[in-house]
Amino acid sequence: MNDESLSTDHRLNTDLLNAELPDPRFAGPDYLAWLYDENPDGIGFTGNRDDGDLRVAHYALVPQRYRNEAGPGPFVFSLNAVSRTGSQRKGYFVEIGHEIFAEAADAGRLAITAVANEKSTPGAVKYLGYRHLGPMPVAVTVPNPFRARHWRSVVVTEDWLASDDFAELASELDDHPATGWTPSWQPDNLRWRLARPRGGYVVHIGPDLVAVSVRDTVRGLPFAVILKLLPRRGATGLSGRPAVAAACRFHRAPVCVYAGLNAHVDVRGLPLPAGMRPAPLNLLVRSLSDEIDQATLQLDTFEFLDCDAY
Repeated sequence: MNDESLSTDHRLNTDLLNAELPDPRFAGPDYLAWLYDENPDGIGFTGNRDDGDLRVAHYALVPQRYRNEAGPGPFVFSLNAVSRTGSQRKGYFVEIGHEIFAEAADAGRLAITAVANEKSTPGAVKYLGYRHLGPMPVAVTVPNPFRARHWRSVVVTEDWLASDDFAELASELDDHPATGWTPSWQPDNLRWRLARPRGGYVVHIGPDLVAVSVRDTVRGLPFAVILKLLPRRGATGLSGRPAVAAACRFHRAPVCVYAGLNAHVDVRGLPLPAGMRPAPLNLLVRSLSDEIDQATLQLDTFEFLDCDAY
């Protein structure tokens, strides 16, 4: 596909996503160009359906690096499954899914990770063969102001991502042990992930732990959202409380929201009140290879930065 066709595809898919799933990331086609074309782990696997000049369905898989105790493994993440209003019951999601699953398998990808809402989960399991691992845990925690000593916070910019400071820090963040499969954030793919258009990311750096956060609001209440917790230099058995304190202090937020699971960092909190609780996100996996048994596939770490929640 030539550059002009790619540009047209990104525009059509952005228009569709913005119409059906409005979000600031879809403010321009630069987001999909970054997501599908600039990933150092590989070009995205995408499928579309059109009705004349109108894009009516789209689905994609984005390459990701994972590893376990046996070594690295190329995965993909499922995202941007959308059909235009009035076209939902024509089977596009399943058709495109099987097409791009086959492409990813042929390219040597071992498995898919995905998050789905309650409405989409049954169809993904029944028609696309996913295994439902359960809902991503979500908790709210209040910061302890004395737990953020010796931490610094950096607003992510192009200059910082190109700096020696980032390169040195990023080289320390993928050494912790992995029993189940864990996302492998090495310097090149972490730099790319943090360069997401309109990401608004902040990196909080402590002696043994690094956190990535954003600021959000619900009903006017500001809160910090921790997207990722990365142990430094292979550290294990860490508390997330200093990261929570650093994020809340930087964002001037009274509370922090954390979602996901992390084998080496403990984030304790309370379940969100019903009025603040987002729609549940279910964690799904699907094997694409005989090398991975879907029935026993386990993730030991999976957080918001490992998907497209922010």
